[in-house]
Amino acid sequence: MTREWPFLALEVVLLGVLLQSNAPEVWFWFIALLVLLTWRSLALRSRLEQRRLRAEGTSAPEQPDQP
Repeated sequence: MTREWPFLALEVVLLGVLLQSNAPEVWFWFIALLVLLTWRSLALRSRLEQRRLRAEGTSAPEQPDQP
């Protein structure tokens, strides 16, 4: 979770900028926030999947190949 703190802070800052911006800027900052959130969620999902596969690989016994 410590790796996520800078990104969470950045997302809060972007949300604050989004709430204070005028009409043309709103769309730009909204898209920037969506891109950041999507990127971080995909990275988190990838890390969780790697951890799950690593845990399954170490706990599963070796199966002999059948011809």
